[in-house]
Amino acid sequence: MAAREDTPLDPRTLREIVEGTAPATGEAFFDALAIHLARATGKKCAWVTEWIEEGRRLRALSFWAGDRYIADYEYGIEGTACETVIEECRLVLVPDRVVEIYSADKDLVPLGAVSYLGVPLLDTDGRLLGHLAVLDDRPMGEDERVLAIFRIFAGRAAAELRRLRRDRDLRERERRLSALFDSAMDAIVEIDGDLRVTGMNAAAERVFRCDAGKLMGTDAFVTRAAKGKLAYLVAELERQPEGKRSIWIPDGIEGARGTGETFPAEATLSRFEVQGRTYFTLILRDGNERLEAEERLRYLRAELDELHGFDEIVGQSPALRQALADVERVAATDATVLVTGETGTGKELIARAIHRKSARAKGPLVTVNCAAIPANLQESELFGHEKGAFTGALQRRDGRFKLADKGTIFLDEVGEMPPELQAKLLRVLQEGEFEPLGSARTVRVDVRVVAATNRDLGRMAKEGAFRADLLYRLNVFPLHLPPLRERGEDVVLLAEAFARGFARKRGRTAAALSPDAKARLRRYDWPGNVRELQNVIERALITSKDGRTLNLDRALPEAAAAVAAPAPDDRVLTVTEVEDLERRNIERALEAAGWKISGEGGAARLLGLNPNTLSSRMKKLGIRKPADRS
Repeated sequence: MAAREDTPLDPRTLREIVEGTAPATGEAFFDALAIHLARATGKKCAWVTEWIEEGRRLRALSFWAGDRYIADYEYGIEGTACETVIEECRLVLVPDRVVEIYSADKDLVPLGAVSYLGVPLLDTDGRLLGHLAVLDDRPMGEDERVLAIFRIFAGRAAAELRRLRRDRDLRERERRLSALFDSAMDAIVEIDGDLRVTGMNAAAERVFRCDAGKLMGTDAFVTRAAKGKLAYLVAELERQPEGKRSIWIPDGIEGARGTGETFPAEATLSRFEVQGRTYFTLILRDGNERLEAEERLRYLRAELDELHGFDEIVGQSPALRQALADVERVAATDATVLVTGETGTGKELIARAIHRKSARAKGPLVTVNCAAIPANLQESELFGHEKGAFTGALQRRDGRFKLADKGTIFLDEVGEMPPELQAKLLRVLQEGEFEPLGSARTVRVDVRVVAATNRDLGRMAKEGAFRADLLYRLNVFPLHLPPLRERGEDVVLLAEAFARGFARKRGRTAAALSPDAKARLRRYDWPGNVRELQNVIERALITSKDGRTLNLDRALPEAAAAVAAPAPDDRVLTVTEVEDLERRNIERALEAAGWKISGEGGAARLLGLNPNTLSSRMKKLGIRKPADRS
C-alpha cells in the first residue's frame, strides 16, 4: 500500500471536501463522501451507515475499502467498536490494537485494521440516524486536524441522511394518501381555480363513467348550470379566512357523465395550496344512488316490520316440540347443524333460534341463500375478493364468512353450492381458514355454521353431486323440520297468529276463526308449508268484506273447498276419488286457461292458487299438458 500522510486542514482541503461531494445526491453522494473522507484523512477505509433499530444493525450506504467499494454490507453492532458509538452516542477513537479489543468482530482482520474512529449521525431532534467511521492499518493518534475533517464529513453525511429520511417519509405519506384517495367510496375530483380537472380517484371514474384521462384539463364533469354555482362557491371560499377552508353543498350541483347523462349531486368543496397555487377538492355523491339506498332501507325496514311478531316459532305438535327440544340441546354447543325439511317449513327461523340461544348471540348472524347467488359469484360472496381479482372487482371486499366472525353463518339451500366451492367450505369447517379470491393471504375466522337444505344430500353424495366428506362435516347434528301437513293443530295456531299480525298492521282486530275455516285449513295438505299458509291468510284478509273475517272462499285453493264439500249423495269419498275430483277440476281450469299456469287469465288465478302451489299439485297428481303426454 502506498504511504499516506495526514492531510492538514487548510482552505484547499475544505474546498476539495465540498467540491468532491457537492454534485452528488443519494447513493452517489455517499460513495463520493466515503472515498473523499478516506483520502482527506489519509485512512485506509471509510464508511457511512444507516441505523436499523429493529435487529440492532447498521447498513452501509457506502463502504470504501482502500481500493474498492464493498457492496451490500450490513452487520449487527454487538461486539464491535460501532456498538460503543451507537450505545453511548459519542465519538469513539480506538488508537491501536482494535482487533484485540474487539475480537468478536471477525471483519476487522481481513481489512488489516489497527485503529478505528467513529461518530454517530443524529437527526435535528437527537434521534439516531446512523454512523460514520474510518479504519486504518496504522495506529491513529488524536490529531485535531483529522478530527476536524472527520466532523465536517459527519455533518454532511447527517444532513444527507436527514434529507433521505424526509424524502422517504414524504413518499410513504404520498403512498398512503394515494391509497386512501383511490380506495375512497365517494367520488373525489381535484380542480383548479378555473374549474378544470387536475385529478380524480377510481370512484369518480365510476360515477362519471369515463376514464380520468378524458376529463383531465376540462370542466366537463358538471353541467353548464352547475359551473356558475361552483364558480361562485370557489370565489366565496377564496375569500374565507384560513380556518374556514371547506363548504357543504347539499344540492344544486348537477354532474355530467361521459355517456351524456346527468345526475343530481351533493358535495363538499375544500381549498388547499401547493407551491403557491390554489386547488380545490370536490367530494361528490350521486344523489340518485342515495335515494335508491334510502328506498332499499325503507324496503328492508318494511320487511322487518312484516316479520315482527312472526319471528317466534308457533306450534304445539309433538313433531315441532321435538325439533325445538333439539334446538335447545344443540344451541349451547358450537356444533355444526344441518337443518332439513321442505321449502317453507321455517328453516331460517330455526337457525335464528339456534343463534339467539347460543353463546354467540351477541355476535353477527349472517344469512346466505346459496340458491339465490349465481354459481360463479358464490366464492366471492362467501369468502371475499381482492381488488382486480376478476372483471368488475374494483375494490377489495370482505366475504360473508369474514362478516360472520365471532358469530353464526346460515347457509340456506347449501345443496346448490357448486362442487368446486364445496372443498373451500370443507376447509373452513375443518381449519377455520380460507384465502379470498385473488389473494395469497390466509384469513382465519371463528364462525359457527348452520346449514339447511330441502334436497337429499345423501343421494346427491352417492351420485357425486355433493362431497361426502362435506356432508359428514355439515351433518354433525341433523335437525329435521316436519312439514305443516304433519303438524296437526299447528296450522290453526299459525293461521290465528298470522291473522292477528296482518290485521294489526291495518289497525284492525282479526275475527276468531270459524269451525268451518279451521276444518278447511286442517284438510289442505299445504305443499308450500308455513310460507304458503302465511300468504293464504294475508290474501284472505285482503279480500274479506269487513277486513276482519278470513275470506277462505277466494284465498284457499278451490281444490281444498271441493274436498270440504260433501258428495251429492252424501257418500264419503275415498282418497283416490278425492284426487280424481281435484285432478278433473285442475284440468278444467288449465283447459279454460289454454294451459297457461300463472299471470292474468292463468289457471292459478282461476283456482285462487299460488302458481307454485298449482305446479306442485299438478306434479303430485300427474297432470301434464296433452302435448307433453305424447
